[in-house]
Amino acid sequence: MIDYEELALSFVESEEMRECFRNTLLAGDDPVRINQYYCDIIVGSRASVDKKLEVLRKLTPCKETKDLINAAEIALAERKSIVGDVFLVTMNYPYEQDSKGYSGEKFERQPCLTFDKVMELINKETQIELNREKETIEQGLDRFWYEVEKFIPDENNELVHKISWVLNAKGEIMFFELGKIFEKHCHSEDRKDDDWRAWFHWEGSNNWEYPPIPFDFGDIITIDMRPYYDKLNGVIVRIGDNHDCCSIACVYTDEDGYLYCSTLKHDLHGVLTKVSPLYRAKRFVGELPENEIALKSISESIKKIPSTKRAIEHDRFWHNHELAEQIDNYLNSDEYKRMKGSFGCSWDEFKERFSEFLT
Repeated sequence: MIDYEELALSFVESEEMRECFRNTLLAGDDPVRINQYYCDIIVGSRASVDKKLEVLRKLTPCKETKDLINAAEIALAERKSIVGDVFLVTMNYPYEQDSKGYSGEKFERQPCLTFDKVMELINKETQIELNREKETIEQGLDRFWYEVEKFIPDENNELVHKISWVLNAKGEIMFFELGKIFEKHCHSEDRKDDDWRAWFHWEGSNNWEYPPIPFDFGDIITIDMRPYYDKLNGVIVRIGDNHDCCSIACVYTDEDGYLYCSTLKHDLHGVLTKVSPLYRAKRFVGELPENEIALKSISESIKKIPSTKRAIEHDRFWHNHELAEQIDNYLNSDEYKRMKGSFGCSWDEFKERFSEFLT
């Protein structure tokens, strides 16, 4: 007999999140609801699409599994090509941010005429990169990835985008995005795409309630978005019932120590990752690096103040915390963003604004 729960939980890399899901998320007796949770967990993980598809096919059939399987099968089948098709390959490194703005290094696009040639190119570039950095393939998985775009000729003999894939350093497909040409394949009225994007970025935003996360206000957690962004730490300042994509938010820093506040699931440093940071989050243990040292003071100050819980529409719950909410509102206010643009808040400015609270 298949143990569906353990199959799904094997995709969750964080032990704390895995135990949280085991004790709350999957503890109910509604098979449809639980199957939907399985889908979210599997699709949001760092595993390859092939592995995810293999497990999705084993789940009890429902609308969600059928939609996801259909989209994945289309994406994998599109690796085949005919004369006139063009594949463009780009090698990517993690995005970075400092007080001057964002950057993400990329190699120029390189064209291929078949997916086999794409794989030859990726294997070649990966070996060159690993040799140059004296790294193992496992280290490479955390540091770079490839984007492959497929274009086909239309009736005017002009190239139009058909599909994009994200591949890791091993050449495994981790994510895909179908072009507008596939709109007819969309099934879900509340998801106007077939590329799993909603499942990767907005887990918990579906029409079923999610349980609380196993963290509290002021906890410092390690956020792992590799290879799209290097690991970083953040202080939790917003906790909802995990029902939507913005229900969890953290304060974090850039390389220069400037402070920002964004949602954990999809917007840290403005990076929309292709895997879920939520399923890899864990409490930070150890000494913070110099650029993140301010997080310790923020964490200690928040933890001195107890939080409360209040009901909102449809019996959903948000947790209130006076200081955490003020920090969240300040760093995300329209006034602040107009003043600072996309740049962060200096520690001196932050201390002056919240001097009555900080330890």
